[in-house]
Amino acid sequence: MNIYGVTIPLSDHVKILGVVLDPRITLSEHTKAISKSCFYHIRALKHIPASLDFSMIRTIAAALVTSRLDYANSVQYGIPVKYISRLQRTQNTLARFVAGSRSPCSNLATLSQLLWLPVHDRIKFKIATLIHKAVYTGNPPYLANLAQWHTPCRTLRSASAKLLSVTRCNISFGARGFARQLLLSGIVSRLTFVLAKLSQHSANT
Repeated sequence: MNIYGVTIPLSDHVKILGVVLDPRITLSEHTKAISKSCFYHIRALKHIPASLDFSMIRTIAAALVTSRLDYANSVQYGIPVKYISRLQRTQNTLARFVAGSRSPCSNLATLSQLLWLPVHDRIKFKIATLIHKAVYTGNPPYLANLAQWHTPCRTLRSASAKLLSVTRCNISFGARGFARQLLLSGIVSRLTFVLAKLSQHSANT
């Protein structure tokens, strides 16, 4: 691009608020950047003195690596599986390091031992938490205004299931975005139940 004799190179991706967007919104470059940053810190973690206990290592790993996997991860819902797998391999590597290389457990068992959700579940939980807060507290308003309860045209058993209405869209990326509402319709009520149980347990203890 040439403007007033000045050549401005075009880029095939742009970074906004820490999220790298490519032309097709596949988040390929974004997941690649996350994985690269996480592996850098995982290699750095291996230089931590062995005198640190398990709890301390897990805390440091969560602060340096897991926080990067979780940052803005709600935008990753619906992206190609191969990019989610890239992030999952990163989390598996971190989990094996924290749990110890001698652990014979599978990756899923190691994550369960550390009480870590897999990447795809962390994405769903983030979206569910955001929409739960928006629906029941009204904050943030820009999300609360978008979340509308589904009202069936006739009496159905699903009327009491607390489903969200799904906005129709004719473009593929828009459809992927609004597909979050299909996910939320199924898990908002379950998340409400879980949060209520946790609050009850905290009150009793």
